Amino acid sequence: MASTIGIVSIGQEQSFFAGRYFREIVTSVGRTAVERGCQVKIIPLSHAQATSPETTRGVLAAQGIDALLVVAPSEALMAALGEIFHEMPGIIISPPSLDIPLSYVASDNYGATRQLVDHLAGHGYSRILLLQPDILTGDYWERARGYEVATRTLGLPHLVDSIPAQISAERLQEILAARMPDAIIAPSDPEAAELIGLLRKLGRRVPQDVALVGFDDEEFASETNPPLTTVAQPIAEMAQRATTYLADRLDGVDRRIYHAVLSNRLVVRASCGSHKG
Repeated sequence: MASTIGIVSIGQEQSFFAGRYFREIVTSVGRTAVERGCQVKIIPLSHAQATSPETTRGVLAAQGIDALLVVAPSEALMAALGEIFHEMPGIIISPPSLDIPLSYVASDNYGATRQLVDHLAGHGYSRILLLQPDILTGDYWERARGYEVATRTLGLPHLVDSIPAQISAERLQEILAARMPDAIIAPSDPEAAELIGLLRKLGRRVPQDVALVGFDDEEFASETNPPLTTVAQPIAEMAQRATTYLADRLDGVDRRIYHAVLSNRLVVRASCGSHKG
């Protein structure tokens, strides 16, 4: 009987599952799993379920899961995941920290965010705002670290704020009034695309009044008005490496804790603007 790999996402908003990041992970995991004679199930868990190893064990047992691939968990879940990973093969895609004793595959969000800040500063922007989700999971911790180092190195103000999954024009206006940014790094391309429309409603033009960049290089990123500068992550390769690790473990291969951090690619389009001043 084929072994079953569970793709587990924890406490994510519905929009997370529709984005390129999760879709491409599922596609790549499925393709690699089939090649290795495994099957795949997607298992969403709430934060309450995931913080209880006993509850998580029950869910995984009911689904017949033999190995666990956890996508973008929060820092608060590391202890519980550590217990589960001692009991079955497990790996994380996009961990909240790279300094953990659990197997993971990540992309270099620290380096990518530093590159974004350097790029925007090189275009003359000096008030670069990093927008993050209300709850930091996965890559967002590394982005915060990269942003902090980049702004400190360049002598720029540290401007960070959080936005809900569905941001309103009123909330955005509050952020703009408090932070007065001339450039914004959005959490993802879908949120960046939404911000373009909201900024327009507030009388702010992109990039003439405020530059805007996203993450993930969604299929639509080149079609927004203006086309979106973004970061392309090697999502398929991350998922392939993670699945190969789990399949090896299921086949009885004695693999040690595995850490891989893959490079991202900056995709420059019109939304970041031309040189200012």
